[in-house]
Amino acid sequence: MSLSGRGNWKTVYDRFRRWAEDGTLESAAWHLQGELDAEGRIDWSQLGARSTIVQAARAAAGGPMGDTKGSEPGETKA
Repeated sequence: MSLSGRGNWKTVYDRFRRWAEDGTLESAAWHLQGELDAEGRIDWSQLGARSTIVQAARAAAGGPMGDTKGSEPGETKA
């Protein structure tokens, strides 16, 4: 299988993985960011962190399932 002129998918994957592991991709990203920032092409006012709190069921984190609210792990209801 070919990736539209990019070569064999396995070769592309191996190269991408190698670059990710050896820091090549991170280095390229930092270099590009530096160039764009120097040119004034990054709008830092748009950068921000947003968070949302979502309460998940206890079972979602590996806790007990069913009607065990308030009980300790491994404890059964009478």
